[in-house]
Amino acid sequence: MLFVLSVSLGSVLLGYLVRRWFSASAATKPGRLRLESISQKLKIAAIFVLNPVPIINSFWALPLDERGLLVMPFLGIVSLSVAGGSAILINRLFRIPPKRAASLFTSGMFTNILAFGGLIAFVLFGHIGYAVVQLYNMFIDFGYYVVGFPVSHRVSLGPGKRGRLSFSSIREQPFLFIPVAAIVAGVLFNVFEIGRPHLLHAASSVLIPTISAMLGIAIGLTLYVGRISRYKKEIALVSAIKFLIVPSIMIPLAAAIGLHGVLDGLPFNVVVIVSFMPVAFTALVPPAIYGFDLDLANSAWIVTTIALAAIVPALFAILG
Repeated sequence: MLFVLSVSLGSVLLGYLVRRWFSASAATKPGRLRLESISQKLKIAAIFVLNPVPIINSFWALPLDERGLLVMPFLGIVSLSVAGGSAILINRLFRIPPKRAASLFTSGMFTNILAFGGLIAFVLFGHIGYAVVQLYNMFIDFGYYVVGFPVSHRVSLGPGKRGRLSFSSIREQPFLFIPVAAIVAGVLFNVFEIGRPHLLHAASSVLIPTISAMLGIAIGLTLYVGRISRYKKEIALVSAIKFLIVPSIMIPLAAAIGLHGVLDGLPFNVVVIVSFMPVAFTALVPPAIYGFDLDLANSAWIVTTIALAAIVPALFAILG
């Protein structure tokens, strides 16, 4: 448990302290751009260079004869729909102003599944747990770019204005196909019963926490503590989506379709873990691109991520 907390929250704190250490240069535009460039390179290296290795290893060892696993990618889409739909409904019920509503939408919809959920599943259940998280997350990133980005832009324009939905962002992110290609490669090696190198397994055991740490540092490098007190209501509503609405729908749904009877309940336990994950750092990207309330998204990210300090021990107590 301490290992998970130190890798996840500790790496974010380390990145933030590095930014604070260079606060003088970070205050200038060239300095900020340099830190953003380093952060982006760390994220690309972690997700699209290093992450395919443990993905291939995990799916190479995944018991493919368990048909219950096939439902995991679709459960990921359901969770995305529940979170995004809840955010839209809450925005209407509480009449959140458009610029804040758009940030509440991205904060409610975008969830940090891989960096934190993947690490917790790996520590508790090993490479199989990590593979199931990847399976759950298979279509979610596409959902962010295809649906989340254009819908958030439209929400930011307000109900009186018509904004044309643009799906160009998925064409601008071709590297999103790399993790999917790694999944396909791992499945093919598994199906054709090719011997899995022991070195690959050992390397993956080191790479999974390394990837989480790199993502945490990347987040911390561009983390600016906003005026959290200004957004108490919106943060409470985002927290309700993350820690109440999504778990109260996804966990009973996973139980209803019988996931607790698959692989000794491993897929069900993974659904429990990922249903309690905080706001994803990706939620801060649309506000920066489209010009709506970045401080709100930033504040929601900070508060829900800090909540991991309570969530992780609870998950370990229940699932460990």
